Amino acid sequence: MNLEQGLRTVSDELLHTLDQLQLLEHQKRSEAPGSARFVRLAKEIEKLAAMVFAHTSTQQTLAEQTRAANQAGVEIPPIDEIAATRDVSLILTEWRAAERELGATSADSAEHAKAVADVRRLREEYQQAHKSQSSDASES
Repeated sequence: MNLEQGLRTVSDELLHTLDQLQLLEHQKRSEAPGSARFVRLAKEIEKLAAMVFAHTSTQQTLAEQTRAANQAGVEIPPIDEIAATRDVSLILTEWRAAERELGATSADSAEHAKAVADVRRLREEYQQAHKSQSSDASES
């Protein structure tokens, strides 16, 4: 994976994890402290927080690499300008799986909250990738 794609991928993963974290934290706030669901959500939030730390650590490493690249005269565009490279068919497959997971989980579970976040993220990624790949094809 090249540096640009690494930046894009890690940033996308971090934003996705933060979305999930926020969703679960909002759910936990409405639960009775000490209930089984409250404890289950707290454990899931702890796992996601560890993932956020891992993503930010990777981002720091990539940031240092971009500094070295810039000093070598390589210009790297902002992350928002780096196109996602996943094929729409792969995204669509994951989106369908997330939709199935959503339908198979209990509405008050941490798994359901994760599936909701996954569906939303994959829908947005699909729309962006489709738009990007469609414009690439029309330019060819």
